[in-house]
Amino acid sequence: MLKEVLQEINHANYISKANIALKLNKSEALIEEAFSQLARMGYIKEDDMSSCNSQCNRCAFASLCNKIPVKTVIITEKGEKLLNR
Repeated sequence: MLKEVLQEINHANYISKANIALKLNKSEALIEEAFSQLARMGYIKEDDMSSCNSQCNRCAFASLCNKIPVKTVIITEKGEKLLNR
């Protein structure tokens, strides 16, 4: 299931644990635990977007940029390797 969650994170324009739970037919608590496990295992990490290199017109957070701190999740190099297996 962890790889399924990682795949959903990878394909999402906007990461929502509630949406991932719906798509995978799992509880939000289980998805929250999956996020925690993925982070502990080094497959994802939290990002405060302070070093954002995104093109704002394609970014889901463009309207919030530089107004409020936005935290998101990024897939690490280790996570990318898992997805490519």
